[in-house]
Amino acid sequence: MLKKPYREAMNDMKRFPGIGDPGAEKILLFGRSHRILALDSNGLRVLRRLGFSEDKKNYSATYRAAQEAVKDQIPKDFDGLIRAYILLRQHGKELCKNSRPLCEQCPLQFDCKYFESAYRSSA
Repeated sequence: MLKKPYREAMNDMKRFPGIGDPGAEKILLFGRSHRILALDSNGLRVLRRLGFSEDKKNYSATYRAAQEAVKDQIPKDFDGLIRAYILLRQHGKELCKNSRPLCEQCPLQFDCKYFESAYRSSA
């Protein structure tokens, strides 16, 4: 599967129960077969809050919009993409949480649209 062209590999993997685009792309990235910024929900939330994408009509559209918004700013090599995945995921789990984010501790707060709208406007 990993040696197939991107679209074919994605379709094959999504035949497995519970595997959608994010999971399939993670497999392709970590299997080092296709250079793509895979995102889990934590990483996507970080990119959305930083202002790279807004919520769209569905999760898939939001996911694709965020990938498109950062495509020129992300590394092109596997190691860089894997590191980006891990860092975005970790940041989303530890600081940029879904509920009660720790914005005051975040090193990105001054570049963050969410922080600006949620915290500065209430000050």
